[in-house]
Amino acid sequence: MRVIKGIEIPIAICVSYTILSIINASIELVIGNEVMSVLNSFMMLLWTSIAVFILSIHHLFEKWSPPLMIVIQYIIAMGLVMLSIIISGIFEELHPNTYRDAFRSFTIPYVIGGTYYYFNVFYGAKRQNKILQEIKALKRINKN
Repeated sequence: MRVIKGIEIPIAICVSYTILSIINASIELVIGNEVMSVLNSFMMLLWTSIAVFILSIHHLFEKWSPPLMIVIQYIIAMGLVMLSIIISGIFEELHPNTYRDAFRSFTIPYVIGGTYYYFNVFYGAKRQNKILQEIKALKRINKN
């Protein structure tokens, strides 16, 4: 399986953050709300970073089945998102629906991004296995 590492992590965060910012700003304009506050932008950056980081460490969970690994990663990511809300609640008053809205705002993009990420990971692994099988077949042919 391919692992996101080094410079690829901040690149993935920046690309994900940019896409989510554009979508969020578009929704805000369509709805007619004011432009996102600075705090919301920083929270989106934090949550995007959490999502990319948690997805990038999937190799640490390879001993479990893929569905279990995906669920565990989501639970860790969501726990960190909720922790960020708890911490921000210390500094400002939270809306009564904050946790529900955060759950929805994080889960939908995480599922979309996670699906894309894992599709590429599993497709890459399948492609590598096919290449390996072809190499083994060629090796057997050359032996004979």
